[in-house]
This record gives sequence, C-alpha cells and structure tokens, in this order.
Amino acid sequence: MTPTHHTVLIVGGGPAGLSLAVTLGGYHPFFRETPAFAARFGSLATFLRSAPASLLSLDFGRLVDAGVAPVDLFRLLHHPGQGFLGLDQIGMTFREAAPLDYLLLSRESVGGVWNNAPEHMLTLSPGHWMELAFYPLVRYAEETGKRIDPNALISKRDLIDYYHAIPERFGQSARIRTDQNVTRIEPHKRGFLVTAQHADTGEERRYTCVYLVYAVGQRCILRQLDVPGETLSFVTNRYDRPEDFPGNRIAVVGGGRSADWAATELYDAGKQVYYVMRQTQMHHWQLIGDSRYGLPYYTRLADILESRDPRFQAFYGTRVRRFDESSQGRTVTVYDTSGEKTLDIDHVVVEIGGMVDYSPIQG
Repeated sequence: MTPTHHTVLIVGGGPAGLSLAVTLGGYHPFFRETPAFAARFGSLATFLRSAPASLLSLDFGRLVDAGVAPVDLFRLLHHPGQGFLGLDQIGMTFREAAPLDYLLLSRESVGGVWNNAPEHMLTLSPGHWMELAFYPLVRYAEETGKRIDPNALISKRDLIDYYHAIPERFGQSARIRTDQNVTRIEPHKRGFLVTAQHADTGEERRYTCVYLVYAVGQRCILRQLDVPGETLSFVTNRYDRPEDFPGNRIAVVGGGRSADWAATELYDAGKQVYYVMRQTQMHHWQLIGDSRYGLPYYTRLADILESRDPRFQAFYGTRVRRFDESSQGRTVTVYDTSGEKTLDIDHVVVEIGGMVDYSPIQG
C-alpha cells in the first residue's frame, strides 16, 4: 500500500487539534485594536500595531524575551476581560489565507473528551472561555438560532454541538477523518509514517507527513482499578445520565469532578448512592470549598453531604477490593483501615480518569 502524503498530520480531534486544523486550513489571526485591550495592555497594543501581517508571523522569540508567552498573548487578545465584553472587544479578527496541506485523524467526532462527558454536565468555565477564537459562541448562536449566554456555564450538549458545527462552517470537513485509530507512528524518509485503522471496518490506511502534531488528550487510556470482577457487565467507566442505570443502588468510584457530577445527578434522580473515594474527606472538601460558590453542582453536592441523608453515603480513604455477581445479586467489596465492607448494588460507575497513550509512537 502506497502511503498518502500530507505536509501536516494532526492526530486527535479535541479542541486543540480542531483549532489547529482550522488555522492550517487558512484562517489566520490579525490584530484588531479594541478599547478593552488597549486599556489593559497598552504596551502590547503598541507593539502589535507595528505588525501589519498575520499574528502568526510575529517574532515570538522577541515576545518571550519580553516576558510574554505566545499562549498568553492569544489568550489576552481573545479574552481582554474576565467576562465576555462583546464581539467588538475581541482583539483579533480572522482572514482567509492559502491553506496548508493537512489531514486530521480522530477516533471519535471532533470535540474530544466532551463527546463522552455526561449529557447534562456543565463546564467549569463560562461558555466564552470554551470557545475557539475564530468562532465566538455569540456568533455561533446568532447563526444557528440557539440561545446561549457566553458568560454562563455551558452544558455539554451545547458545547459539543458547537464543536461539531465547526468543520463544515469553516470548510474543513474533507480534511478531517473520524473513526480512525492510529496504531503506529514511526520515522520515515519523508518525516513520519502513520498507520491508522477504521474503528468499525478495520480498514488500514497509511500516511506520510513532514510535520506531526500529536494532540490526543488525557483520556486515550482509561485507568483501571485492576481488581477481580472489573469486567462484569454491571461495572462501567462511562456515565452519561441516570436513565442508563435501572435499579436503585449505584456505587460511584472516583473522587474527581466527573465522579462528583455522576454521584450528585444519580442522587437527585432518586438513586441510593454509595460514593467510594481513595482520597480523604479533607481533600474532597477542599475541592468542594473551592467550587461551591461558583459552580451550581458543587453547591448541590455540598448540600447533599451536609444533609447526611443515608441515601447518599460517602466512603473516604476507601478502595475497592472486588466486584461479584451471583444468583443472590451484585456486590462491591470495599476496604479501609478499619476493615472490609460489602455493599449490595445494581450498578457501578468507575470514574478515575485516564492518561495519554504514547504506545503508537515508535523509533
């Protein structure tokens, strides 16, 4: 099989890979002086006025020497204030230029980890902090007729719909291939040789490229508990919504924000929740305390825990020993410094995060 050659290959279709794809596809940022930016960052505004070309042509070494990291520059231009101040206050405008020859490979739809976030989950930041600079949420809402407050937390559904709209909106669909599992990346005389398999058909394709961008994110490989029974059908590492879990008794294993969301939403759906965490109560409450006055679902979680309702039982400093299923039912055995406890359950949600998969990279 003769590989197909591209100048750039992007592996990963999350926000990072998607934004790079549109930039390589010919949408380049130019400085636009605005009152908000000039008022807060006058010296930067003066420097940028002398840059008649795209911001991508700036002398970034000079900026770094002056104490301004490139990522900070673009963040300040995009967000000259903490809140959304209006389209006319964004310090960048985008113009079309000649595209580079690139291809993006992703094993899921663009949007990355947000494709698998719980259906009703809210972001940790206001919507305009989740947008990509070339397509402000306000403009997206105007074009699609959606009602989205850029200064409010945005739901997973609204956010993922926004990401999914970008390839077609910016004419990049033909350069993006989803359902592709990249299995091998190795050196090649033209730069890199990349092998990918279609997730459904198993069809294998090979590509070469001069430049490779590996933007796969933190959940390529989901962490495992490595305990007996982890592969039983009632144990899942995917939580979407309460309706997916018939029965009343649900154990949630985790302790981070995704697990907090699942435990809270399951409780509010009327389930009996057993929340199993390795962390101490002090560490968990530090996270809750940092979040409860800015994130509504942490306000709710704090209220639930403080109510001491027996329908929500939190087990701190606790690990899972095993999962079991028999004619008598399903159980999870947990343990802490005081000993073991067996809980009768109907389902288990394991939300313990993931890690980057570097295994395809060879040589």
